[in-house]
Amino acid sequence: MRGAGFPRIKGGLAACIARTVAVLAAVVLCSFPCDSHAGSKEARIFVIREADGTLRFTNRPPQQGQAAQVFTAKASRGRFIKLRGQGRRTKFSPDLYNEAILAAADEHQVDPALIKAVIHAESAFNPYAVSPKGAQGLMQLMPSTGRMMGLRQPFSPTSNIRAGTRYLAVLLKRFRNEAHAIAAYNAGEVPVTRYRGVPPYAETRAYVRRVLALKKQYSASLNG
Repeated sequence: MRGAGFPRIKGGLAACIARTVAVLAAVVLCSFPCDSHAGSKEARIFVIREADGTLRFTNRPPQQGQAAQVFTAKASRGRFIKLRGQGRRTKFSPDLYNEAILAAADEHQVDPALIKAVIHAESAFNPYAVSPKGAQGLMQLMPSTGRMMGLRQPFSPTSNIRAGTRYLAVLLKRFRNEAHAIAAYNAGEVPVTRYRGVPPYAETRAYVRRVLALKKQYSASLNG
C-alpha cells in the first residue's frame, strides 16, 4: 500500500505535534508496511511545514528541498511502545533563490551577495526554519520585524527575502556602515547604537565575521 497523507493542522506547538504523531504512529503501525529491525517494527511520521506555515503529517518521506521532522514509533507484538523524535537534515541549494535575491536587491538597492550571505548564516537556505526565539524563514525575521516590513507569509521564500532585504536596507541607511548593519541584524539596533558599533558580544562578532566572509564568497557568482 502506498504511503498516506494525513490531515493538516495549523500551528507548531510541540505538545500538539507530539499528540498528533502519537495517534498517527499507531495508525501507521496497524495500516502500513514497516521496516523490520531485530524482530520489531518501526513506523515513521514526517512532519512537514508548508510555505504558509501549515503542518502536514505524512508517512511519505519529504521531497528534495523540503524540511521535515522525523518521528518514529517502535512496536513489538503489535503493541505501541515508544515514541521518539529527531531532526531530519535536508540540504538546500544555495542557488535556488538567486532570482528572488536579485529582484529584492534591485528593489531595495542592497548588494545581492550580502543578502545571500545573511540567508546562508541565518537559515542555511531552509525556507521553513524557525529559531528557538521564533524567528522565521530564510532570513529569520522575528514576527514583529516581519510585520513592520510588510511580511504576511514568512515561509514564502520570495516574500521573506523581500522583507528581510528591506530590513537590511533600513539598517544600512541608519548606520551607514555594513558591519554595523549586520551586527544590528543579529543583535538588534539598540546595542549597536549604545556601543556605537559592533557590540562586544562574542556571538554577534562571530556573526559579523561570518556574514562578511560569506558575502565575499558569493560576490563572484552573483555579481560576475
